[in-house]
Amino acid sequence: MWFLLLCLALGAGYAALLYYKDSAFDEKASGSKFWKYAMSGFRFVAVTILAVLLLSPFFRTRNTQQFKPIIAVINDNSESIKNGLGKDTAAYRQKISALIEKLGEKYQVAEFSAGDRLRKGIDFSFTDKSTDLSSAVEEINDLYFNQNLGAIVIASDGIYNKGINPVYSATKAPYSIYTIALGDTTIQKDQKLANTYYNTIAYLNDQFGLRIDVEANNFIGKTAKLGIYEINAGVEPKQIQQKDINYNSENFFQSLDFTLPANKTGIVHYRIVLSNLEGEVTYKNNVRDIFVEVLDGRQKILLVANSPHPDVSALKTVIENNRNYQLDVEYAETFSRKLNDYNLIILHQLPSNANKISNLLNEAHKLKKPLLFVVGSQSSLSEFQRAQNALIIKGNADKYNDVAAVVAKEFSLFTLSDKTVQAIGKLPPFSCFFGEYVTNAASRTMLKQKINSVTTEYPLWLFNESGDAKMGVICGEGLWRWRLYDYLLNKNQDATNEIINKTIQYLSVKADKRPFRVTVPKNIFQDNEAVSFDAQLYNANYELVNTPDVEMKIKGDEGKEYEYNFSKTENAYHLNAGFLPVGNYSFTASVKLGNSSYADNGKFSVSPLQLEEMRTRADHQVLYQLASQHNGSMHYLNDIEKIASEIDSKNQLKPILYDTFVTESAINLKWIFFIILLLVSAEWFIRKYLGGY
Repeated sequence: MWFLLLCLALGAGYAALLYYKDSAFDEKASGSKFWKYAMSGFRFVAVTILAVLLLSPFFRTRNTQQFKPIIAVINDNSESIKNGLGKDTAAYRQKISALIEKLGEKYQVAEFSAGDRLRKGIDFSFTDKSTDLSSAVEEINDLYFNQNLGAIVIASDGIYNKGINPVYSATKAPYSIYTIALGDTTIQKDQKLANTYYNTIAYLNDQFGLRIDVEANNFIGKTAKLGIYEINAGVEPKQIQQKDINYNSENFFQSLDFTLPANKTGIVHYRIVLSNLEGEVTYKNNVRDIFVEVLDGRQKILLVANSPHPDVSALKTVIENNRNYQLDVEYAETFSRKLNDYNLIILHQLPSNANKISNLLNEAHKLKKPLLFVVGSQSSLSEFQRAQNALIIKGNADKYNDVAAVVAKEFSLFTLSDKTVQAIGKLPPFSCFFGEYVTNAASRTMLKQKINSVTTEYPLWLFNESGDAKMGVICGEGLWRWRLYDYLLNKNQDATNEIINKTIQYLSVKADKRPFRVTVPKNIFQDNEAVSFDAQLYNANYELVNTPDVEMKIKGDEGKEYEYNFSKTENAYHLNAGFLPVGNYSFTASVKLGNSSYADNGKFSVSPLQLEEMRTRADHQVLYQLASQHNGSMHYLNDIEKIASEIDSKNQLKPILYDTFVTESAINLKWIFFIILLLVSAEWFIRKYLGGY
């Protein structure tokens, strides 16, 4: 700091040297002595400041910002709220708006609507098809993490039909929770279709089960009719089954089982109807629509074995447990089937010396049928090498190795789950021919052989695709041991099931070579889901292109058409068609590439999500628990305004002050420059005025 004295001395000395003995201004004008002192003062200050700047001083400034506590107000926008409020909807809207205005005087209020999802702003439409309060609370936690969130106000009827109980999702919340209880908790006079259980996929000419849970309150002694109808566009609903239900208690519950035939392919629309009874609080939950996709696409698998073997049983068990596959097992000596109807042929230890199956192999190659060879001690290596070109085994047919499996990192035809990859390394060894294994350049190895502690490049499980024909080879026997040990390790057989199922799926599914194709992520959408499509277009070199525009027409059961254009992605197309009414739809997409026109079509359905009609009784216990466990309270519609005063009375929500300190070199402060400029300019103008220049 003592350097500042030198700066002052330098400024004073400079001014004195310049003006002390200067008599040029003494007689220039009246009051010249005053102007002389003024000029020397300006020079003194300017030089002093410049000298101080040579010391490179720093200034430290403090900025203080104040952030109000945040209060999040969540409005349940689901359909059940509208049913529960009834005539009180307008009053609720006014009261919640008044509460937000009152809270806004002291706090920062964030408004949200909850239902299908959490979104900003309060929406009083009450149109959401489901309620997920747990996700709403968790999203608020994430959104205001490390911010001054002081309280949450939740207005709901306590009914949740998605996610978990919100009481559990808010267990670690550091803020207070206040709830506004809406709806009616009394047991109302009502009957409803509480739940339906069924498989969304069935196979042609099969039968599938349908279980229906029926609930009824306060209808003892009454009888209702439950009917199941098939809905087809343009014709009257066709009744399939009907059953009378006698309500023999005030709080009635019964599960009813039905068996329905799958006698036509496509998406079949069924409607379950409970006959209306007088006095019901609502009739909406007396009707339930379901959609079942009936497929004629079950893959037919043929397993031909040289002789009985534990591995045959292992393969048979896995394949038959998958509803997508239909399996026929034959032995080579008695085999006489035609191969036309099969999607995949598994040859277990064939060809062998006893059964060369030349006719079967010739027919399979002619029909370009996918083949899966399982090589074992009964196989003939010479005949096996003549039957395929994926692998050559140069070895001794009388010597074998115990071989462990290692997943090939470069394998990319399909993916195995992390659990399966970890399990493979622990499974017992296969028994494989001893020798040299030479793969075709087009072959892809999924599992490599690990002999003792050495991981080799020899394949244990490989695939090959030549032209339109796919082929797989399992180079040893021991699948049955894998399944037993898999269960011993994991209490399930998921790892071996996944390997076999994905192998069969890859081999049995035909590659789609169409130049233009449209895919739908699923065939049945809920009415609160946006319907979307993806499209791919290939040129003559089978390269993805997306230069031309793709048009789409969607047609509903009643003949109404919707027209769209696909959006272009990096090298393909995507379309978000938005939300569509409940019903069955067909679509046709078209595109023109050069002189060629292409089209693709398909069908899908939109199913109603009827969760909100299933529960008509409010659950205020959930709201009470939420509030009581988080230093809050539950309020009803008539005392909403008390929430603001209650929050104020606790005096727990305080603003947060953030201090920011900025240290900056004085040489960078522009206002100092302008002070110096002003001082020297004033001195110059006075000297000029007095004729000093």
